[in-house]
Amino acid sequence: MSNNSLTQFLLALKSADIEKIKTVYAHAPKDEQIEVLKFLFQSAQSNTALYGHYQDIASICLQAACFPEAMIAAINSLEKFAFFSTPLIQAEQINNLNPQGNNILHILLSQMPAKDNGLNYLRTLLHFESKELLQNALSQRNAKKLTPLECYLAFNSHTAPLSIQELSALLGLMEIERRHTSAVGSHNAKVIESHLLQQHRLSEYKQFLLATYYQNNAG
Repeated sequence: MSNNSLTQFLLALKSADIEKIKTVYAHAPKDEQIEVLKFLFQSAQSNTALYGHYQDIASICLQAACFPEAMIAAINSLEKFAFFSTPLIQAEQINNLNPQGNNILHILLSQMPAKDNGLNYLRTLLHFESKELLQNALSQRNAKKLTPLECYLAFNSHTAPLSIQELSALLGLMEIERRHTSAVGSHNAKVIESHLLQQHRLSEYKQFLLATYYQNNAG
């Protein structure tokens, strides 16, 4: 972490002046904005008593400038998503895309470990946070015309059966997505199946999830 890139921000933070914090963050280069957001996340992880405080500061920053595109690909664990999702929702930036057309749900669902129980967390979040914004993010298609759930099916390395809780959450997310996306043909299913075959990850359980997803979306 570069001390130089954080000096002005830390001085603004120490002043407790919200407008000064916004100004310093908004005028910082993108790489320094990333350093600031990393600092806030790492500080929250190391001091749980101040977790909400650092999350609020992140919200203030995102009210002043957009979440850096390069940072979207870094939201690859539930820990990171849990910290940044609320500031992104409050700033109405949860649907922001990187150059590949991915929002943070595309990245999260593609990479999060099964042990995180992230599917259940996401379904629960849809009940308590800004439902419309999250529903829109869940139904966005990236440059390859894949939704976040299709990215989960295609790219998430977990191939073993999900826990009952996580499977129930996945089915619930499929239903939410189905209500907010137009029906898709078999093209995406064939593309994903071919990709999984090439990666030697087309397990019987993955086939079951694919069949369930595309059967639901065909109706």
